[in-house]
Amino acid sequence: MNNTDQDRKKAWKLQQKQLARDAFPIADALLESLFDAVDACVEEAGCDHTLRFTTVWLSDQQQPEDKVIAWLREHGGFCDCEVLANAADHWERNR
Repeated sequence: MNNTDQDRKKAWKLQQKQLARDAFPIADALLESLFDAVDACVEEAGCDHTLRFTTVWLSDQQQPEDKVIAWLREHGGFCDCEVLANAADHWERNR
């Protein structure tokens, strides 16, 4: 691969990362807080294969549940443990 191709590939990757960041449904600090809270709850009580802890946090923090849950599901977060394994991983790679 020549330098021009490498530069284009690097620019494309940066553009994709920015698009992913722009699609975050709430502020970065709030996503971090959500993932930390869900992680603590799953660690303590386990996952019941619902978004129980996620929805409680969203409600407590008065965050837009529909918008956030749609984004989580788009990135593989269909239950609390998948929120941590999949959506948090996507967020971590793109933040």
